[in-house]
Amino acid sequence: MSETIQGHTLASDYMRQLKKANEDLAQTAKYLDPQSPNYLPAYIQNLITLKNSAQPPADIEKKITTMQANLAAYQQRAASAQQVLADYPAKLKALAASNDLFLAPSDKQNDYLYMLDEESSQASCINWDEFAATPQNLLFSGQLAVFKGKDNIELTTPEQTDAVRVWTNNVVVDGLMISDQRSYTDAHRDAIQLIPPALGRREGDQYLRLADQMAGTIMENVTVQNCQISAPKGPLQGIFASDGMQRQLCIRDNLIATKGAHSISLAGVLDGCELSGNVLQEVAGGELPKINLYPARIGGNIADDGVVCILGFANEPKQRALDYAPITVQSPNQVKRVDGTQMEACINDMRRSIPESFMRLGVGLTEFRYHAYLASYSSLTLGQYCQFDPFGAKQLEVWLQTRVQEFTQGRPDNHPLGAVGAEQQTIGEKFLQPALKVLQARSAENIRLVDLDHSPIRSFAMKRLAIMQAQVQPLVHLGLANQRRELVLKFLLEAQQLNNLVKTAYLDAKVLVAGKGQVAANLGFNLFFDSNNYYTATTNAQGEFSLGQLPLGACIVLPTDPKWSLSLSSLKQPLKQPNLVHASSGLAQGLLNDLRRKTPVLDVYLKSFPAQEPNFSKKLAAYLYTWNIINNAMISETVRRDCLGLLGVLASQAEVNRRVLTLAVTKVSAY
Repeated sequence: MSETIQGHTLASDYMRQLKKANEDLAQTAKYLDPQSPNYLPAYIQNLITLKNSAQPPADIEKKITTMQANLAAYQQRAASAQQVLADYPAKLKALAASNDLFLAPSDKQNDYLYMLDEESSQASCINWDEFAATPQNLLFSGQLAVFKGKDNIELTTPEQTDAVRVWTNNVVVDGLMISDQRSYTDAHRDAIQLIPPALGRREGDQYLRLADQMAGTIMENVTVQNCQISAPKGPLQGIFASDGMQRQLCIRDNLIATKGAHSISLAGVLDGCELSGNVLQEVAGGELPKINLYPARIGGNIADDGVVCILGFANEPKQRALDYAPITVQSPNQVKRVDGTQMEACINDMRRSIPESFMRLGVGLTEFRYHAYLASYSSLTLGQYCQFDPFGAKQLEVWLQTRVQEFTQGRPDNHPLGAVGAEQQTIGEKFLQPALKVLQARSAENIRLVDLDHSPIRSFAMKRLAIMQAQVQPLVHLGLANQRRELVLKFLLEAQQLNNLVKTAYLDAKVLVAGKGQVAANLGFNLFFDSNNYYTATTNAQGEFSLGQLPLGACIVLPTDPKWSLSLSSLKQPLKQPNLVHASSGLAQGLLNDLRRKTPVLDVYLKSFPAQEPNFSKKLAAYLYTWNIINNAMISETVRRDCLGLLGVLASQAEVNRRVLTLAVTKVSAY
C-alpha cells in the first residue's frame, strides 16, 4: 500500500485510507462473495464450460482472459483493503497514544505543524480499542474534538509559518505550549490560526461544494484556552482569524508574549463569543500587544482588487439572523508591560467600521443579505454570473488585463499602487494569466463559480455578488490617498459609488508660544490636504482651534502670518540661524528632497506653493545646524520626524482616535 500522504494530517490520511478500504471491500464483495449473484469465479467457470462446448463463441478466449484479469484485480484490491484494515487502526492508535492525531505530514510542516481538520477531529473522538476489533464499523460519536496538553510545539526553521490551524467546528484547543525563538520581520505567521471550514452538502453519492472561508463561511463552537504562546524575537500573531466568520468562539486564559501587536486578532466575530482572562505580555523591543476585532471580509485581496468589509447585516425572512453581538468578558483581559506593570486590555472592536489600515483599499457594506449572497455564489455558473452581473463581468476582465500587464511589465515610478514585487509577479504568472485566458476563451461558462479552479475569478465574483446584496457605505474622503483607493476599487464599484465621498475627520489643536508657555491667541492657520481641500482656522483666546468635516489623512498645517513659524515643543533651545557654509552645504535641501519623495502631501504642497521651498530648506538648515548634524549618517528617524513637524506635516483624525494636538510656534526673527 502506498504511503503517499494526501490528507492534511497523518490521521486524516489514515482515516481516508480506512474509509476507502471499507468501500473497496464493499465493492469487490459483489464479485468475490460466493453468495453474490455476480460471483466472478462462478461466471468464469461458466465461460470455461461454454468454451468446451460443441460450438463455443468466437471471442470466448478473449472474454475468459479479460474476466480472469478482472478477478485478479479485484482480489488484489480486496487484499490491499484487508491489509489497510489490519495495519491502520494500529497506526492511528499510535498517533493517539503520542498525542499526534493532529500532526502534519512532513511535506506540509512548512505551512503548519498541527491541523484540526474534520477527519483528524473525527479520529480523535473514536475508541480505537473498539475500532481495532471491528474496523468495518467506522462510527463517530459527534463529541467535541480536543487537542490538549502538547507542551513542545516549536517553530524552528525559517520557512515554517503556522504552528496550529483549526479548520473545523466543535473543537477545543487546550493547554498547548507554542514557542518561536526565531528572529524575523515577516508578517502572517500564526501560533493558532482559525479557518472556517468549507460548506457543502451531499446529493446522493456526490458532494456538492457551496463555499469556503474566502466566501464567508462560519466556524462554530471552537474554544482556545490555557495555551502559552512565546515569540520574543518575531511578530508571530498569537490567535488569528482573517477570513470567514466566527460563532460561539471562546478564547480564555491564554498567555501570549509576542514581539508583534497582533496577540489576538479576529475577523467576523458574530454571536455567542467570549474573550476572558487572557494575559498579553509585552516583550522588550516589541509593540504593545492588542486584542483587535475586525469586520468580516469577502474574497480577500489577491491582486489589488480591494477589500470588501461587512459592517452590518440585514434581517432575512426564514433565515438565521447574523449580527456582531457584544463580546462576553467573564474576567478581564490584561496587558503586562515589560516593567511589570499591568493594565486591563481593551477590546478594540472595529467590526462596524472600516479599520484605518483598510481605508486605502476597502469598501464597507451594510444591510448585507448574507444568505441571498451565499445562495447566488454557490449556485451560479460563470456564464450565469456574467448574465446576472454584466457590469461586474466586464470589470473582471478589465481588472485581470490591467493587473497582468502591471505584474508582468511593472509600473511607472511613483505609481500610487507602488512598485511590483516578486510576490506579485508570481501571482500574475501563476494565477492571473491562466484566469484571464479561461475567461477570454469562454471555456468555463458551464462551471459553477464555487467549482472553478481559478481563484481570481472566484474572489472577484464573491465581492461583486456581496456588493449587489448590500448597501455600499459612502467612502471616507482620504485626501491625496483617494487616487490610490480609486485605482483599487474602480473595478468593483460603479461610478456613483466610487464618487460618493464623505469628510469625517477632525483636527483639534492647542497652540503655545515656544519657550514661553503662553497660548497663541487669535493666530490664523492654513490646512492643506490637496489643491481642492484647503482650510483655515483661527485660535481662540485659549489658543485652541477645532475643525471638523475634513478629509482623513496627512495635511500641512502652517500659520497664515509669515512672521510666525511652527516650532517643536520638545526643543529646549531656539533654532540658530545657520552660518553661510552650513546653509549652502546642500544637506538641508537633500533632506527636504527626500522628505518630499516619501511624503506625498509635502510634495504636492510645494508644487502648489513653490515659493515656500527655500523657506522650508532654510528651516531644515536651522534645525540641522542647531543640533550639529553635518552628514546624512546623522539623520535618524527621530530627526526626520522632528523635521516633518517643523514643516507642518500632521494628520487629521477619525472620531474614534480624536485628541487635542499641541503645536508650538515661534517668531521667525527668533532664528
